[in-house]
Amino acid sequence: MNTVHIYISEALDNRHVQELRHDLLDTPWVNDVEINAQSPHDMLVEYQQEHITPMAILRKLNRYGVHTDVTAC
Repeated sequence: MNTVHIYISEALDNRHVQELRHDLLDTPWVNDVEINAQSPHDMLVEYQQEHITPMAILRKLNRYGVHTDVTAC
């Protein structure tokens, strides 16, 4: 498994952040999603690299209208 650190440009309220988190958790091959309440722009996504790529995860988030970028862990 790999982990990707994703930065979300928009300031999201807790409801929206949790909605994104739950949607990602429903994605096949995504094992965990962590969001620090102190830093809601940052998201760690654990995924199975044999089946899904970080770009596919970003595309899924971008469908919600948020702007994302992968940063170094």
